[in-house]
Amino acid sequence: MKKIITLCVFAMTLLLSTQNITAQNTLEINAEANTKTKELRKIIKFEETKMDDVYRVYQNYGIAYKKISNNLGKNEERLKKINANLDTKLKEILTEEQYTTYLNHFRDTTI
Repeated sequence: MKKIITLCVFAMTLLLSTQNITAQNTLEINAEANTKTKELRKIIKFEETKMDDVYRVYQNYGIAYKKISNNLGKNEERLKKINANLDTKLKEILTEEQYTTYLNHFRDTTI
């Protein structure tokens, strides 16, 4: 009986620690997306209505990047696709002039 209880406690502890790691990653991604959005807005000065869209784009980028970040050497193609997707989404949101400024100032400093 003691072994079963110990096993259950161990399983619960493992489950809770996994959730904490996931929550921590999400918080880090959200904080980074927020920082990138604010940095971009300082330079490009896009409308406040676009901030949520830009934030969501950076948030999705962070999630996708986090999935491959442990093996970037093996995932170069996926990284290129993720970066291309980031550029495409931002091009849809920003004006042509704003997008050009983004490419010149921020493209090399993604998450």
